[in-house]
Formats: sequence, structure tokens, C-alpha cells
Amino acid sequence: MAACGGGGSSASSPPTTVPPDNPVAEGPAGKPAELANVCTPAGEKSWIRANLDDVYLWYSDIVNVPSVTYSTPSAYFDALLVKSKDRFSFTASKSEIDDFFQSGLDIGYGADLVNENGKLRVTYVQPGSPADQQKIARGAQIIGINGSPITTLSSTVQRAALYPTATGATNSFEVLDKAAGSSRVVQMTAVSVNKSPVLQDTVITTPDNRKIGYLLFTDHVATAEIPLVLAFQKFKTAGIDDLVLDVRYNGGGYLYIADELASMIGGAKVQNQLFEQLRFNDKHPEKTNDPNYKMNFVNLSRQFLSLPLLNLPRVFVLTTARSCSATESVINGLSPFMQVITIGGATCGKPYGFIQQDNCDTSYFAIQFDGVNSAGQGGYVNGIAPKCSAADDLEHALGDSSERLLSTAIGYSKTASCPASGFSVSELAQRSATPAPESERYPWRNNRIVK
Repeated sequence: MAACGGGGSSASSPPTTVPPDNPVAEGPAGKPAELANVCTPAGEKSWIRANLDDVYLWYSDIVNVPSVTYSTPSAYFDALLVKSKDRFSFTASKSEIDDFFQSGLDIGYGADLVNENGKLRVTYVQPGSPADQQKIARGAQIIGINGSPITTLSSTVQRAALYPTATGATNSFEVLDKAAGSSRVVQMTAVSVNKSPVLQDTVITTPDNRKIGYLLFTDHVATAEIPLVLAFQKFKTAGIDDLVLDVRYNGGGYLYIADELASMIGGAKVQNQLFEQLRFNDKHPEKTNDPNYKMNFVNLSRQFLSLPLLNLPRVFVLTTARSCSATESVINGLSPFMQVITIGGATCGKPYGFIQQDNCDTSYFAIQFDGVNSAGQGGYVNGIAPKCSAADDLEHALGDSSERLLSTAIGYSKTASCPASGFSVSELAQRSATPAPESERYPWRNNRIVK
């Protein structure tokens, strides 16, 4: 129910021929440009192998496998990936990618889910979505689907109902609302949800009359650009004393959006400084040395909007394991220039990124580069650790000053120390929710994409 568009790719149907008993494991055979857009299974696979040999960050570690043993080009692509280093490369249909990143559209019901110790709970709901119309809110638990209780989060049938791949699918859900004594059943029909990547931009006045800007930001998509500018204009006009950036559910997206966001946070002191240096494999030093891949902080958006610049000495960033990729770039890129105080859990650990490559209606995202900040820092494959550890709090609304992560940030802003969580390290780990199981079908939610 995460409004995350369908998974998979639009690759051609598998060949009907039977593979030989001892198929040959092929290496690259030609240049990608010469093999592109030959839209047969064999043609697509030839392009995949040649392209990975050219652009993949770990091309020299690829183990050749027989292409004929894989029924689809996407399966062959996945088999060639260096899994010991790469848990992020993926394929998807070009239409799905364009809908999500360009238009902010996602097929589903508009509710984002997490697995909290085996319970399927709602983290937030998109305004105007089917879930919103059914008054489903943060903290609610989905306990049944189409008349059957959820006994395991691995049921294929129930996953298909939760995460439809086409509009028009209607399913019933048994919902236990937060603090409710009994459950209720609602029917919802999947639609193309118009996502709001900036869900909140509020100014909180503390008891000691400090003004704290709170920004809830969920996706680095193209449609986020104008709402982000408007939010920072609001914060600048209000004269906020501190900023809390809530990216606990933000898996990343376009790197230029991350650059613009970091530029507005960093203000005048970061202008013309390096935000992130992209480093490609040793076959492409011309890219690593290209000024276009040395991303500086900016004062104009892609739409030539003047960016409102804050001039604060620090920023609080609320994180979980779902804070990924372009989101981590914001944290890492700002760190050499200001105090970045992370609160919550360690981030996902993706210092790598892609350049989208389209072939035969499929978009391929192979890891092509890693990124470092102006101090040469990067490589956070185990995630960026929080300054103050705190578990996500589904019992309070996002933006509520009593919500655990936000409350911790507000407390730190006054005392410069982490408030006691009330939980041991093991308890914090148990209380930290993980993405719902079907999130693996939507790998484009965890991205650092150059466009």
C-alpha cells in the first residue's frame, strides 16, 4: 500500500528455444553504442554485457554467466551484478521511472508502510489518496487483506493486493487504527497517486520562544523543486533559529534536488564550494575530471528560481535505515561546512549512484560512481551513524513536538546533548521499524541519480 508503482521491467518475452546442455558464459562482445536497441532477448543481453563492462563501477569483478540460461534480459542483468558490493543496481520499465521521478506519480493507495516487529503499520499517508479518504493515518495497523488475516509478511497473494501494479485493482483491508479498541474493514481501489514530496513545512515555537523550522521531505523527485523553494522562503521569512530536516522515509532520487536542498540549508557560506565529487571507474577518467560531475552548491534551481538561503550554523536531520542515497549526500555534502546533527537510526549506506540508461523500453540503473564531499569523505557503506539514537515513534503524528525523533532534536537544540531515550541499545534495535517487505519491488526509491 506504499503508493510505489509496480516492480519489474518491460523486457521482451523469453525465447522459446531450449538452452544447450553446456551453455557458454559469454564476455562482452562489442561496444554498447553498436549493440543498443536491438530489441530481441539475445540483442538486449548483448548490450547489457557490453554496457556493464563499460560503465559499471565494479566491471572488473563481474563473473561471466551463460546468457541463455536466463529467461529475461533483466534476470541476466541481475545475475551479472557483483552482489558482494552491490545491493542497489536494478532495472525497471522506463514508463514507471518517468512517472515516479518526473511526475511524482505512484500506483497504489497512498499509504506508506513499515514492518514493525512483524506488524504492518502505516508511517504516513498522501493527502487526497484512497487511504486518506478512508481516514487511515500514521500508526494504523493492517491486520487482514481480502478477508484473510496477515499471518506472514511473505504471502505472495497479500503482497499483490498491498502493492498493485496497475490502477483499478480493488481490495479490502482490515485496519486497526491507533488506540482503537476494534478493527474496521475498508475497500480501496488503486489509483495513480500524485505524491506530495514535501508533506510538512511548519514553524514550531518552543516554550523559550525559539523558532524551529520543521521540513518533512520524502522524495528527491522533480516535482519537489518548487515546494522546497517555497518552504525555505517561509522559513527565511519567519527567521527560524534552527532547522529540523525530517528525511526518515526519504530514499533519495535526483542528485540535483539534493544539491539545491543542501544549498538552501548551507546558505551563503557554502556558495561555490564543492557539494559532491562523482568518481567513475578507471575506464572513464574523463567523466571523473569533467566539471559537470563536480557538483558545487548553487543559488539557482534547475527552473532558474532564486534559492532562499538560510544562514544557520547547524541543521538537525532525522534519519532511519530508509534514509538513503541522495539523502545521504545532503548530510555528507554539508558536513564540512556546518554542524549536521543526525537523530534516529543509521542511514542505509549507499555512497553510490547511477546515470539512467534506456534500452528497448527498459531503464537500466547500474552503479556507475561513488561520491565524496569537499573533504574527500564518503564510503559510508554501513550507513551514517546518528549523533543521538532514537527509534521511530508511530504513536505520534509527524510534526508533533512530542514525537520521539523531533522531540529529541528540539531537546538537543536547547541543551546541546542527547536526551535519555529510555531504551537500551537492544530495545532501540527492536523498536526500529524496517521497510515493508514489498519495498524490494521498488528499488528506485533508494537512489542517487544524475540527470
